[in-house]
Amino acid sequence: MNDIPATVYRIRADRVVWRTAGDEAVLLDTAQSVYFALGPSAALLWPHLVDGATADELTRELVARAPVDRERAAADVRQFLTDLESAELVGRS
Repeated sequence: MNDIPATVYRIRADRVVWRTAGDEAVLLDTAQSVYFALGPSAALLWPHLVDGATADELTRELVARAPVDRERAAADVRQFLTDLESAELVGRS
């Protein structure tokens, strides 16, 4: 079997500073001076991206901590990562 390593997503520490605020998080893109607000589910996942996480790891975390089934969680995680990549807030390795 040909195992392909999973993509690891990691916060771009060179351009993002962030703080939690209750069950939400606030991000600042320092390159463009743009703020982002993350709701509770996204804020739950964000700290896992500090050290790096795969989409599957994030999906498992969301299923374990939020009232959502795996299929919906996987779709939400894919969209979350797509949005973060589009904003250049995370990178892949």
